[in-house]
Amino acid sequence: MLREQCIEHIDKNINGVIKIIDQKNTYWLKIGGEEKSNFIRKISSIAGKLNLLSFFQSKATMNSLSRFEHEKSMLLYLNSIGFQVPQITLEGRHFFVTPDQGCPISQIDADRITDETLAQLFSLFARLHNADIAHGRPALRDILIDQHNQLSLIDFEESIMHASPMLKARDIYLLLMDLCRIEHITLEQKRKALLSWRQQVSEDHWTSLLEIHQLLHKFKFLAHIVLCFKQKNKLSKQLLETCHLFNTL
Repeated sequence: MLREQCIEHIDKNINGVIKIIDQKNTYWLKIGGEEKSNFIRKISSIAGKLNLLSFFQSKATMNSLSRFEHEKSMLLYLNSIGFQVPQITLEGRHFFVTPDQGCPISQIDADRITDETLAQLFSLFARLHNADIAHGRPALRDILIDQHNQLSLIDFEESIMHASPMLKARDIYLLLMDLCRIEHITLEQKRKALLSWRQQVSEDHWTSLLEIHQLLHKFKFLAHIVLCFKQKNKLSKQLLETCHLFNTL
């Protein structure tokens, strides 16, 4: 029944991620084909080739099929080393299916995101980075939490094997910025979780993270200018809040 449902959706030429219920179990069908290579991502990819701006490196300019196959290969590899990602239970040409692993932490009640949850989250990324992999574009929607409060990661389309310390550090900076969306998480909680990541990775990762901060800190004035005209601009607020976090270390 599961395969039949998948084929039905695939035959409709639908791309993206689809929720499927089969015998009271929940699965997620991912179908390759979504194009993400827009102008900004192409510029980021070009900038990423420059040593100073290497943290802009992105796989978003890959064609959709290559990006999809890359993610599938990465999930299979991460499962083989026991990392917390969904296991592929069914696969075929341009699609794969994984069982439901919980809810994105962006959608759960605030009281479930505790110090322990944040420590587990940053330790999860430390494990990923110590496996020599960068997620590529971590966001709260890519972090799942199950009924036992265990975390797992999804969406490895832009992940990078044999990643440099700079690209792993970029994961953490982007993660810190996205955590700004959860208003009840305090500066002290984020600082404590960040320092726990530092203790679990090599010093060059921390040095690279500080280099990213030092570069982006120079552009704080742009965020202030944007907020003068668009007071609710989330990206500017996230950048300023994250810069403030590093200034308190």
